[in-house]
Amino acid sequence: MRSVINRVCLGVAALSMAPAVFAQSAFDKDWACWYQGAGKLNCLLLKASSNLQDPPTDPVGNSTPIPEEARLILGGDESLYSSLVEIPLMNDPYDMLLVEQLARFTVCGDAIDCRMTFVSTEQELALLQASVTDQP
Repeated sequence: MRSVINRVCLGVAALSMAPAVFAQSAFDKDWACWYQGAGKLNCLLLKASSNLQDPPTDPVGNSTPIPEEARLILGGDESLYSSLVEIPLMNDPYDMLLVEQLARFTVCGDAIDCRMTFVSTEQELALLQASVTDQP
């Protein structure tokens, strides 16, 4: 019984904080990604980051440092604006949800101020580009 009460209290606390977190998490980086075929996943930076803080470079625990290219992508700064990032796949995917997840982790990592939209047609990409450039 005590475990159930603790879980309910944690749930209520999380829900009460959700609007504040959502209000603070305006997207600073905006990416569009799509599967091109032939084992290639492409991503395009539609809105560059205005935050000049770089992703961490120091290894945590036994991990290795983040490569320069990965730091550049995760930072999403002006140097990548309108640049195509190609993510090679080992073979043609059979589960596009996993491809979408790979794209999201590749360009956003765990950042809450980053949005990645997975599109499947050129028309969707064009509409997404227009909607991002129309925003103030």
